[in-house]
Amino acid sequence: MEDTLKKLTDRIFEEGVEKANNEAEAILNDAKAKAESIINEAKRQSQEIVSKSEQDATELKKKVNSELEITAKQSVSDIKQTITDIMLAEALNKPMANAFLDENFIKEMITTMLQNWDIKAENSNFELLFPESAKLESFLKERFSKITENKITFTPSKDVVDGFVILSKADNYKISFSEEGFKEFIKSYIRPKTFELLFK
Repeated sequence: MEDTLKKLTDRIFEEGVEKANNEAEAILNDAKAKAESIINEAKRQSQEIVSKSEQDATELKKKVNSELEITAKQSVSDIKQTITDIMLAEALNKPMANAFLDENFIKEMITTMLQNWDIKAENSNFELLFPESAKLESFLKERFSKITENKITFTPSKDVVDGFVILSKADNYKISFSEEGFKEFIKSYIRPKTFELLFK
């Protein structure tokens, strides 16, 4: 009886150990499978991150290169425009300054303007302002006062340094024939041609 009990006890123990071993192996296999799955998922996510980073880096490089190209083109264009403006300034500044300081040149401009002025037109009442100069004032009043039928008033002005200014009494506008105005006017015509000659 005692022998049978021992056998039964041993058998129960062996079955318990075997069952525990089987459960432990199943748990271990399940843990290994989960660990492998976690590792594989981590690898996949890592590859995605690397791929995304490479894609972002490529996009950023494209954007930077594009910006650099645009900036370089704009800089070259600005430099060309600056060189053109310097060339025009060199070509125009001294001759224009000399011309507008010359009373004879101012007389010729005013004479040309008044010879082409339609004295019979409506709203043709003007005031012509010019630099303070006794000779210029005398010339204008002697030559044009009678011709203009008192529709133009000739007024020396300390505010007019060079050239002359026309003020419309009726329409309230002002036209300035100054050195600076003429330079800008001429530049607008010759700047494109100068640019073309320099850079094309």
